[in-house]
Amino acid sequence: MAIDDLYEEDFYLWTQAQAEALRKRGAGGNAIDYDRLAEEVADLGKSEFREARSYVARIIEHLFKLAWSQREEPRGGWKAEIVRFRLDAEAAFTPTIRRKVEADLERLHEASAKAVALQFDALEPDAPRDAILRWTLPQILGERDDPIA
Repeated sequence: MAIDDLYEEDFYLWTQAQAEALRKRGAGGNAIDYDRLAEEVADLGKSEFREARSYVARIIEHLFKLAWSQREEPRGGWKAEIVRFRLDAEAAFTPTIRRKVEADLERLHEASAKAVALQFDALEPDAPRDAILRWTLPQILGERDDPIA
């Protein structure tokens, strides 16, 4: 894939490839600090990954809230936030970031269940909690078998 195409198709992968290319050229003794520049470019891609991962984590937290809550409200608000987080996640995803987030789903589920359990200790201490619930990335993103439909 041409570098211009890679930039447009998968910014995360482009940043990682550019960082590696800068590291290799840095051995030439140029006045440019290639190593730091390479790290900054790599960090751009990492930031994009963290952003996408954060949106998915927030969706999972809201799915736990919907599954555990015995109250009627604020269910509508949680669903509306899921829709907004999905749009933001879509904008942040590249093919590589999507794969990396998908590979991290188990850890995201575990952390989200713990965070929501702490909230429920105060809000709904008697609500039953199934912390082993899991959703696939297509479910989380509403692409297939949408849990909020």
